[in-house]
Amino acid sequence: MKVSLATEMAPPFVLVAHFFIAGIIFLSLSGVALLMMSSDISGYIISSSLAAFSHLYLLGFVMMVIFGAMYQLLPVVLEAPIFSKDFAYVQFYMYIVGFSLMVSGFTFSDLHLLIPYGAVITYLSMLIFCFNVFITFYRLENITLVSKFLLIGTIFLFISVTLGLLIGMSLGHGLLAIDIDAWVKAHIIGTLGGFVMMIVMGVAMVLIPMFSLSHGFEEKWIKAALYLQSFGVALSMISLIAEFPLFIKAVALVLMVAGIGCFIVQIVIIFKQRARKQNDYWAKNVMFALTCLVASVVACTLYFILDTPFMGMLAGVLFFFGFLLSFIVGHIYKILPFLIWYEKFSPLVGKQKVPLLHQMIHTKIADAQTWILFISIIVLCLGVIFQLAEVFFIGSVLLLISLVLVAFNAVFAFNYKIKE
Repeated sequence: MKVSLATEMAPPFVLVAHFFIAGIIFLSLSGVALLMMSSDISGYIISSSLAAFSHLYLLGFVMMVIFGAMYQLLPVVLEAPIFSKDFAYVQFYMYIVGFSLMVSGFTFSDLHLLIPYGAVITYLSMLIFCFNVFITFYRLENITLVSKFLLIGTIFLFISVTLGLLIGMSLGHGLLAIDIDAWVKAHIIGTLGGFVMMIVMGVAMVLIPMFSLSHGFEEKWIKAALYLQSFGVALSMISLIAEFPLFIKAVALVLMVAGIGCFIVQIVIIFKQRARKQNDYWAKNVMFALTCLVASVVACTLYFILDTPFMGMLAGVLFFFGFLLSFIVGHIYKILPFLIWYEKFSPLVGKQKVPLLHQMIHTKIADAQTWILFISIIVLCLGVIFQLAEVFFIGSVLLLISLVLVAFNAVFAFNYKIKE
């Protein structure tokens, strides 16, 4: 499948920019919040402080960038415009208000009653997103492999946020007598394994071949990943909520591990056949992200077997920062300059000299940021493994420096001007 990042059916850049700019701002705030997480590295994996940080990072950065990427890529992949751009703007502002209330409630005990209100507003905003995506798919005649990933991921989002709303209402108002621990785990698995991973897998099959100039590869591994990951996540969520025996939960875990394994094999195959052999900051970020994904899966499996809290924390650090952060930041360096170039400079082609895409990123800053990010994640992991809060704090400082450099390069790209 040959695609570009933009077509005539893509939404206006200002819409996508809303999500990308907000995502980078909340990423920087997450870096500041991480400085205060050192005392939690040996604590219970499901705590209010971790809930506050994880929602700020996941909803404020990861999901925000995914929403923006989905609005940009859906028209490209589906060859059809999204159903409503106005709905996307409404979703954005409701989402900001909703998840900000949730994070405030998790952060300050006196404001915990804001959690259900924030959950409701966030839920409604995500319903708008899901509705927009589902109606867009409804009008299609053919659904491709990538489209299946995006559609199934959105279905998991709908289910997961519904669980999150019920959890919030049960905590705040005693709506349901549920096993909060099991439901929260089902909510996390559905959001991370069902939505985030399915979208990452689908989007990766568009972006990585495009940026690496890789063609003619087989897709049997990614097809296997689609079914293994989908069934694994669904079975895991059901087994937690319905309190199935441990054996069923283990089968679900094996299916998810196999699904992620197939995805990694597929990306390795694509990388081996790439025409562009240069290991720039994008390629380094992708390879480091995949390495951390493998390590995260191993740590998560050990957490499941040994039920050791710090192992769950390690899996979280590797997945949130090692995998998601490296993967997303690496692609921001490619996607953002292109979209800005397409908006500002493509009308000038043939009329005057226009910049090349790589000139719209400060290369030395990007290289430095990449290595600081890698080192920070290693230091964070050492802090968790050896239960050393001081080491974890040093890793947090390094990570914050890295995030500041990411923000610098985003501002650099947005403000790039043609030199006279």
